[in-house]
Amino acid sequence: MFREKDSLIQKFIFVLILLLMFAPNVQLLAQQQDANKPKDVFEMSLEELMKVEIVSSATLTKTTQRLVPAAVTTITAEQIQASGARSLFELLDIYVPNLQWWHNHWEADNMGLRGILSDRDDKYLLLVNGRVMNERTHYGALSERDLVELKDIHHIDVVRGPGSAMYGPGAVAMVINIITHNANTFEGTDITSRLGAIEEFYSWEVRHGQKFKDGDGGIFVYSGVSRYRGANAENAPQIYGVDFPATPGGDAAMPWDGHKKGKPLTSLSINDGEDFRNVTPMKLHVEITRGNWDIWGRYTQGGKQIFWPTGLVARWPYGWTGSWALPLRDSGYGYRQATGFIGYKKDLDEKTDLDMSFSYDMFDFRRIIHTWLQEAYLEQKYISKAMIRRDITSRQKIAFGVEILHGEYGYDNLGWPYGGDAYDGAFNNVVGGMPRWSTNMISFMGEHQWAITDQLTSFIGARYDSHTFTNKMFSPRASLVYAPNKQDTYKVMWARSVRANYEEQLKDTSMRTGQDSAPEKLDSLEVRYERKQNENLDLAASWFLHYQLQLIGWSNAANGEAVVGNQKEWGLELEAMYHTDRARLGISHGYTKLIDFQLADPRMVTTDPLVQASAMPYGYGHDLQRWANHITKVQGQYKLDEKWTLDGSLRIYWGFPGLRDYANYDADRLGYTLESKDPYRGSYYLNLGLQYQPKKNLTFRIDGYNLLGIFSKDFNKRNYGGEGSADFRDSAPAVGVSMTYKF
Repeated sequence: MFREKDSLIQKFIFVLILLLMFAPNVQLLAQQQDANKPKDVFEMSLEELMKVEIVSSATLTKTTQRLVPAAVTTITAEQIQASGARSLFELLDIYVPNLQWWHNHWEADNMGLRGILSDRDDKYLLLVNGRVMNERTHYGALSERDLVELKDIHHIDVVRGPGSAMYGPGAVAMVINIITHNANTFEGTDITSRLGAIEEFYSWEVRHGQKFKDGDGGIFVYSGVSRYRGANAENAPQIYGVDFPATPGGDAAMPWDGHKKGKPLTSLSINDGEDFRNVTPMKLHVEITRGNWDIWGRYTQGGKQIFWPTGLVARWPYGWTGSWALPLRDSGYGYRQATGFIGYKKDLDEKTDLDMSFSYDMFDFRRIIHTWLQEAYLEQKYISKAMIRRDITSRQKIAFGVEILHGEYGYDNLGWPYGGDAYDGAFNNVVGGMPRWSTNMISFMGEHQWAITDQLTSFIGARYDSHTFTNKMFSPRASLVYAPNKQDTYKVMWARSVRANYEEQLKDTSMRTGQDSAPEKLDSLEVRYERKQNENLDLAASWFLHYQLQLIGWSNAANGEAVVGNQKEWGLELEAMYHTDRARLGISHGYTKLIDFQLADPRMVTTDPLVQASAMPYGYGHDLQRWANHITKVQGQYKLDEKWTLDGSLRIYWGFPGLRDYANYDADRLGYTLESKDPYRGSYYLNLGLQYQPKKNLTFRIDGYNLLGIFSKDFNKRNYGGEGSADFRDSAPAVGVSMTYKF
């Protein structure tokens, strides 16, 4: 897809084929099955599961789900099906409290949590089966999120809040852990076909799960492929909040005809959600479990077209006549990622168990802006990890481990800014400068859990990371969980999370200065209350009363990523879930408020007036630019009878005051008039679905997306972040149908 030599991918797929051919006969991994083995967790009731001690996505030691010291949102396979979601973006936006999803003119779309959102998705980690999938060169969490293929997923755990003590640098805002199906959770063969109209897409997915004859493990195989054409400009119009000049200037190809604010831009050739350069999105996953072994391989391929900020760039920063007045041309990003994982777990004795793994990851990336290749690189990462867990006494548990990461990085000798010696102001490619390089990181982690009394439990843990080009990173956390009765649980959680800068920026800084770089840091204090009101109603509230982020972001003065300021905020999340045999209703509301934002250097007000987190340092407002202070989410399901099920979801972004403040600042700084309020009003997304299951092995669905757009497309607007963006794109009201047949 991206390069002439595809030997790495070919070898990877060849290994997967060999595993498929010979896995049923692999006896070297076999162990004698225990006849007295306890009931499988997949056969347990919900009440039984709540009492089982597990290694959560938010802990290193084993504990019950109730005592997990974090706010965790779990999305099951059933909920994924009920949502009708067409990507992880849409799925997480539907279910995760206080999570927001924004468009981006320059990079891939962005997700954030609790006010922490960047122009690249570097503030959280995306995992598959506990293995970090982030690319480290330039962007962060990139793969998986845009794919419509979701049937390989058994459930997703979203740890809301800092998680570096468990997963290391990058787990600042949250951790998204995708847990795939295996032979224990899926048996048989099924095929799913989906298609969408208006926002057009097609997908085909096949799953096969089979246990070995002796019942000790099995094999799971998944393959998915799709085509996403997206929605055209008529159904998903691009809207600007400013008027355009009537006479051309500069490169002279954009709305120079006096295009008016609020009027749909119909000259777009880029569909909303369109695949990158007709590359076929796909996903392949193969997993073999046998005895103490877990072996899996995964390949994903995807990418999207990007709508370049033509109008805004034409205005900014050179007025309406600069050479930035570029035509609407091809922009987008594409990636492919291949991962191999081998894990081994063994009980050393009744109180001690060992967990070891080795994994390999290849990530290939391209980013094109206006037909010019801006980023082109390949990275390879090797990770070895070992963890020991031990019950010291009946009340105390410990876990400690070590992880070693070796990364190899490099460019195709093209692109800006790291492909050349300087940025020339017109996006002209310069060749030379950055060599191939490698880095190492060694990490030590541990956690102590203590049941102080029958009602009070403490968790104390930390992680230490030593990276080739970064100052030493330390991520401690401490929590107290108090459960005075069967209904109520109180949690107090303090943590520090860190993030190293991008590998390209770390290498560049080392080459220019010979010095290591400082990491980004988040200090947080959170109080959480959970109540099981009765067997049908669950309530929860999280108050993150102290969130202080030493923010790394884009700096004009540094011509790259650097520490730009300190962001302080607080917020509140309220959740309720009502569930019966026939109905389910979930509702959440998230509120996030900026307390203060101080620039790293006061002189940046004049020398670097483009720190985009907030306009507060420049005297405009007290809110975050890329954030809706209030966001409400509702999800519901009602089983009409044994065959028919009705599903629905509603998301409300109540308004964007910080975006408006930044736009006012931008307008005053550049000398133009802010002419529209539309970009800063709320956004409302309503989805409805109907499922029909005439037989156990046959399921039909029809889903309607963004249905409020039938009345006004602007209800569905999805804002762009950056430069006080006075534009948005309306998400198209659309329909999708699917069929699943199990053999």
